[in-house]
Amino acid sequence: MDLKDLAQALRQGHPEGLPGERDALVTLLVQRGYPHPEAVRLAQALEAQGYAHFLPGAKSRWFFTERPVDLQALMRALDQEYREFVGEGDEEEEALTFLTGRLEGDRAVAKEVLEALRLAGYVEAAYSPELERNRLFFRFPETLGLLG
Repeated sequence: MDLKDLAQALRQGHPEGLPGERDALVTLLVQRGYPHPEAVRLAQALEAQGYAHFLPGAKSRWFFTERPVDLQALMRALDQEYREFVGEGDEEEEALTFLTGRLEGDRAVAKEVLEALRLAGYVEAAYSPELERNRLFFRFPETLGLLG
């Protein structure tokens, strides 16, 4: 099974991600029948290729994307550029527009990433006095530190 197929199977089996710590993915792969050394290698390869992403924190989880994503670069853009970005529509549409632009127009993957960040506790809807409306705020400084 190639990495893309494995990532899609993991995504289908765990559409809300895989709750747990860093070793949860290896444990899952072992449960799926891979010998431990191969499970470790596959987990590392999935992460290195951008198909599997670990979000540490109070709601630690792995999530899987349909296509490779540079999550570190995407999170840095959310942390640094999103504050100045003003999109059309409601707060969720604005965030999806921003993410879609950073993911080369792939709206489906943007939805996957936004939902994963929400489930991990990194997204919060709140009132923005500057914009005089609600907007999504992304808060993950510990993740950026770990990824950096």
